[in-house]
Amino acid sequence: MKVNSSIYKGIQFVQVNALPADQKDKLLSTINRELLIKILIDGKLVGNCLQFKDYESWFDNFYQSDQTINRNSKVLQNTTENQLVSFAMKSTS
Repeated sequence: MKVNSSIYKGIQFVQVNALPADQKDKLLSTINRELLIKILIDGKLVGNCLQFKDYESWFDNFYQSDQTINRNSKVLQNTTENQLVSFAMKSTS
């Protein structure tokens, strides 16, 4: 599920550390680290931020498509297993 963004002084962003664990791990292993930014919020430097447009692009083009491939792979595997069981049952009849 796509996370909501935060906005500070017109900068729309997400904090990578606040993402669900699977998204955080995949994002950090696939994006260009130069896209990560630091934002000074009330005198505190907040690191590991990503502009929301970059997160959204990554989510739509990589993460979501990766999830679809995984789901389709599981469906195909289950279908193949069911066909093998059905074939084995017919062969023993």
